[in-house]
Amino acid sequence: MTKASNKMRAWHVVLLLNLALAIGLLVGYGAWGRPLRALETDYRDLQKQVGELERQREASLAGGAPGQQQWEGHGVIRAIHPRLILLSHEEIADLLPARTTGFRVIEASAFSAYHVGDTVRFWLQGTGPDNTILVKLEGE
Repeated sequence: MTKASNKMRAWHVVLLLNLALAIGLLVGYGAWGRPLRALETDYRDLQKQVGELERQREASLAGGAPGQQQWEGHGVIRAIHPRLILLSHEEIADLLPARTTGFRVIEASAFSAYHVGDTVRFWLQGTGPDNTILVKLEGE
């Protein structure tokens, strides 16, 4: 064998190894990459479910009916009416974006210690954004 044929064989070996590596990476991505993305999506969905179950547990401990959840928020009282308290609040995770919202109360007189302009921490109980009631206020 000549030197030229040895060089040619070494070049073929390097080419075949690179080709095998590239094919292996593509097959590996197909076998692991796509399922990994699906697992990440499933993980995010499970995190949401865990959050919902935790809120349901908190609502249950606070005397809520089955299926209700409890959310916590921070905000400023803008108005107090007999059955409604208007709050400008930060985002309430998994419920409402930051905005001003009127929350129903059973009896506003239960919150008579609070005044317009007070910064408060509050708790809501219900089943969703359109079915919540303000159950507790705490000054900050």
